Amino acid sequence: MMRIQCFFMTALFLLGTVLIAGTPAAAEEVKVLKSAGCKTEYFLMKDLADSYAAKTGTRIQLGNTGNKKAMNLLMDHRINFAFTCKTIDQLARKLKLDPKIVGTWKSVPVAIDPIVIVANRDNGVENLSRAQLTELFQGKIRNWKELGGNDLAVITAYMNPALESGVTLLFKEFTVGIDGKLDESAHLGDGPSNLGHYISLHPGAVTFMGLNSYDENDGVILSIDGVAPSRENIFSGAYNLAATYYLTLTGEENREVSDFINFVQSEEGAKAIKVNFIPYAQ
Repeated sequence: MMRIQCFFMTALFLLGTVLIAGTPAAAEEVKVLKSAGCKTEYFLMKDLADSYAAKTGTRIQLGNTGNKKAMNLLMDHRINFAFTCKTIDQLARKLKLDPKIVGTWKSVPVAIDPIVIVANRDNGVENLSRAQLTELFQGKIRNWKELGGNDLAVITAYMNPALESGVTLLFKEFTVGIDGKLDESAHLGDGPSNLGHYISLHPGAVTFMGLNSYDENDGVILSIDGVAPSRENIFSGAYNLAATYYLTLTGEENREVSDFINFVQSEEGAKAIKVNFIPYAQ
């Protein structure tokens, strides 16, 4: 009888141990941060979110909503922070946000996203105005001699829209507008290296890409409005085809958000940013 009681006691102890270990309370809870914001910055945030999740296990849900909706979500406490391509001061003025609500908010600069215009070396043009650049990629300028270059037909090229490149969205914002149309007769490439190789082989060809994707064998980088995309010009704001990306936060303390900010500003965060962007220089 004693042996039977001992057996049942041992079985109950083991069963209890299994149940306790298997309960959600005992399991390590997966942390989730919610964020939303600028459609062009989404691609940067995805790189950072993937890297942060691999390091910490904390997931970041990203909403590709645009700045305006992100501000509303942040005010309603439906997201933990926003990612924006404008500072909170700029957004407050543009969106007429209540200063009593956003007065304590701040925007932390994270990265810079410069776009370069790459042309075949035979085209004979070194500089374009922003208006000329827009007309070029609308298909309105058909020969480089119209821009003071050589007698060569213009061949525009850009990333295949199916790839949903943030570079294309940003370029459109700078030129034809987000809802505008680029030259439909353009050559479509399956990535920056593919585009660069195409430009190098075809006189008359021109494309745009992120600065980090450029290889000097692709062709020559054109100045815009007389300004070259040097590091100095990019960080000073003199080169216009570059966006600064921010994380916009409320004034409320949040340990999880602070941990993510610290990661973004660390060497590991910079490594993730450098894949496609330039880390912001403090």
